[in-house]
Amino acid sequence: MAEITIRNKELLSTLDGFVEDMFSNSTYKDPKCFTYHEESDMERGEYYCSEEYLQDCLSRFPTLVGPPDRYFAIPIAKLVREYPDQWTDYMQKVKYDFAADLGAHTSALLSYYPPGGFVGWHTNYDANAYQVLFTWSKDGNGFFRYRDSDGKIVTEQDVPGWQARHYYFGAEHEVEDHCWHSAYAGGERLTLAYKFVNDGGKQNTVKDEQARYLRDLLIEDIETE
Repeated sequence: MAEITIRNKELLSTLDGFVEDMFSNSTYKDPKCFTYHEESDMERGEYYCSEEYLQDCLSRFPTLVGPPDRYFAIPIAKLVREYPDQWTDYMQKVKYDFAADLGAHTSALLSYYPPGGFVGWHTNYDANAYQVLFTWSKDGNGFFRYRDSDGKIVTEQDVPGWQARHYYFGAEHEVEDHCWHSAYAGGERLTLAYKFVNDGGKQNTVKDEQARYLRDLLIEDIETE
């Protein structure tokens, strides 16, 4: 997992606009849009992001597939289903139009995390791609946690405002490229993720080179003032 320094002021202004638009609509945190596996999960986010729970997940691999089995969030897609007149345009702008502006193939994630929100340990092997992630935190009270190639657990603390990072999420058969990761929101948190796909793995040389090239162009743009 590699950090990206956001220096592009125009991009930062666009990202800030997404936050302002979301908070201007009071339904963004409507409890009826809470999404979780079990209701009790809402109180157990730190456990489901812990090393103890990672070991549990590893013991169940490969029966535990790419997505997380424990989570607590409000996907913007859920807001669209509940309030289509209020959220459809927002989702179109952030999930689809912004992906095109970035040169990405598709959006992998667009979710709001209320305080205590989280996504438990998982690999994303079902969403194999080079991904660029943007995370906004209200107060920096949260973290992104992953298991590196040496098996070490790395915790990256949030900061107030926007952060960006990128990584390659390997396909199911690319076990050496699986990135076990989790994230926790001690305060309000918004995450956007965009995919540069290589059609199922690094063995597809042409598609892989194209995906990396487009990702690298975006990273350069993000880091250029």
